[in-house]
Amino acid sequence: MAAITSAIGRSGRRYVVEKILQESRGPYGPVYLASADNKRYVLKDVGSQAFKHLDHMYNDFRASTYVRVAEDAIPDHTMFAFRYFKDHLLSFAGKAVPESQVKRILRDSLRGLAAMHEKRFVHGDVKPNNIVIDYDGEGGEGGKCTVTQVQLADIEDAAYVPEGKAIEGWTAGNWMWRSPEAHAARKLCEESDMFSFGLVCIYAMTRRILMAVDDKELFVTHEGQKVEIEKLAVVIERQMSYFAPDLDSIEGFMAYLGGDHPWAPIFTVTVEGFGKDNPRKPLTLWTGIEEDFRDLLAKLTDLNPLNRIGSKEALEHPWWKDVPDD
Repeated sequence: MAAITSAIGRSGRRYVVEKILQESRGPYGPVYLASADNKRYVLKDVGSQAFKHLDHMYNDFRASTYVRVAEDAIPDHTMFAFRYFKDHLLSFAGKAVPESQVKRILRDSLRGLAAMHEKRFVHGDVKPNNIVIDYDGEGGEGGKCTVTQVQLADIEDAAYVPEGKAIEGWTAGNWMWRSPEAHAARKLCEESDMFSFGLVCIYAMTRRILMAVDDKELFVTHEGQKVEIEKLAVVIERQMSYFAPDLDSIEGFMAYLGGDHPWAPIFTVTVEGFGKDNPRKPLTLWTGIEEDFRDLLAKLTDLNPLNRIGSKEALEHPWWKDVPDD
């Protein structure tokens, strides 16, 4: 697929390409950084098959200021033009900014998630680099940084899920932010997004990517021999250790998964591996974090999807009470 140097949108705006941000990815074409009318834009080539569908979907969410949708379409190149944002949460969280600003980012991205869930769409890939941010100032030691806008981005792979239904067979999202049922490609729904959002909250407030696995953790000693284990096995163990407040939660998750599911033995063996020498460490017992925050996290990330709160309920949690308005 040949790269382009310029393109004219449906609006009549002419976009001049500055550089390629990302080469072709999966079924989609390249992503470009472009300029038009003294503003910067990101151009995404989505291909002919997805163009019409996404054109309608962006219109569905255009009323929400917290969901990133295309500002223009370029039918001749099956591309969309998006407003350029300065940063995303994965890198922004490292700046020296007030906690209230970080909480605002989380609250506004949750508003975007709620807008999607209201229309019965599951995002499927909630992670820090899919939360885009504009701000004034530079932050850093002694500097000031004020968030001006936050949007939940990369909704191209979102899926419509009718009420009472779920998605089967979709291993959605990045493995470090994925829910336990998503790892098993079992009954994905809005609650799967909420689990991922809980992990994002932990990262934003503590700077810890909880499910990141160091290579040295992939070797364990068994009967005097070093044995290599799968990275995903470490992730699953952490999820069952941290996010099941009690045995009822574990049993509820296993029922949700189904006893005949291919992944059921994996989760069963993981549970059986906990004991006196390897105790579980439920989030509800964590110390050193604010009580309201721990309570919200516990409600977002319960191992059993049926116990998790939805996006609207999460927005009503008292932890947000001191977040500044837009």
